[in-house]
Amino acid sequence: MVEVAHREWHTYALVRFLQDYTCTAVEGRFQEGQELHMVQGGRAGLPVDRAHWCTDFAIDGAFIVPAAVVEVVEVLEEVPPN
Repeated sequence: MVEVAHREWHTYALVRFLQDYTCTAVEGRFQEGQELHMVQGGRAGLPVDRAHWCTDFAIDGAFIVPAAVVEVVEVLEEVPPN
């Protein structure tokens, strides 16, 4: 069953890369063990998607990485979807 958000939600966390990962741009190279603040989030009424982490809420300027290549070190702020 797909979880649908009842409100705007986000998770802001310190994550650690489990492997080297390269986005499409040169600046988007991340190394195994590197730690970075990243976010996940979504809108009310839409399915909750935790498959990716982003470097910024402004998606147009953010790097997006699959959740499988990072681990959460510490959740810094969270507004749950429900």
